[in-house]
Amino acid sequence: MKVEIQWKKLVKPSVPTPSDQRKWKLTSIDELQMPNYVGVIFYYRDNAGNPGVDISQRLHQMEESLSKTLTLFYPMAGRYIEDDDVDGQIDQLLHRDPDMDLLEYLSQFPNNLVGNPLVVIQVNTFECGGIAIGLRSTHRISDVYTMAIFVNSWATACRGNVDVTVCPSFELSSLFPMKVLAVANWPPPRIIGSKEFTVSRFRFSGDAVSKLRALARDDAKDSMGNNFQPSRVEVVSALISKALVKIDRCGQGEERPIAVYMTFNLRDKVKLKIPANSCGNFFSMISGRSDQPAASKGIRSSMRW
Repeated sequence: MKVEIQWKKLVKPSVPTPSDQRKWKLTSIDELQMPNYVGVIFYYRDNAGNPGVDISQRLHQMEESLSKTLTLFYPMAGRYIEDDDVDGQIDQLLHRDPDMDLLEYLSQFPNNLVGNPLVVIQVNTFECGGIAIGLRSTHRISDVYTMAIFVNSWATACRGNVDVTVCPSFELSSLFPMKVLAVANWPPPRIIGSKEFTVSRFRFSGDAVSKLRALARDDAKDSMGNNFQPSRVEVVSALISKALVKIDRCGQGEERPIAVYMTFNLRDKVKLKIPANSCGNFFSMISGRSDQPAASKGIRSSMRW
């Protein structure tokens, strides 16, 4: 599968940004983030049910709605959008293991943050009519929750409903101002030999998660009591962690301690008057570890959070 860049364009907000909003102060949490880019790729098959809209019309609609969305998300304004033609079928990506080299081509971004766009959007069109949209945002200005608000607002505007898009809030800097003018000195990324990493996606239905929660309650009756109600995140994380422990034991010949790190959104978990649509970085990290063999333990009790 071959990817060729057709054109690049600077997309500006449909309405000029007011002078008092041209400078956006980072928060103390923003300054602690690594200056790297994080992002997602969305895949869409050709919409056979709407044959009257061709690729050029779709791209124009996406560009126009992005311009309107950037008026609301002004810190992300003035960045590049790329339109690529891909020689291949989108089902080649959706029905086989991910090709990491190809995914990098579908969502390219700068290597250095200084002087480069904060948000990069790349639209890839396939010869079958499918589209893949790669979006990258620097972690210095947004977390994944912020990216979700932005993408959902862009999608709403693209459907012609810009008047009902969620108006973002950029007030976190007033709640968490920078106390010092020092920037975190992050070391360069560590290269771990020539090992290859595997990317996997697991999908759990609502029924499967309900069964896992029931199993976890049964496992924890003796130690946690009958009122124990494990969350969906707890049971799924414990199940995957337990499976990884068994895989590691098969490869190493013995069971070793395991540690799991997860990030979570703080917006609805703190006793502060923070709008749900607050944009920026507002998350924390939790960890779980097990120093003892987990094979004979329950699906959740093997991990301590």
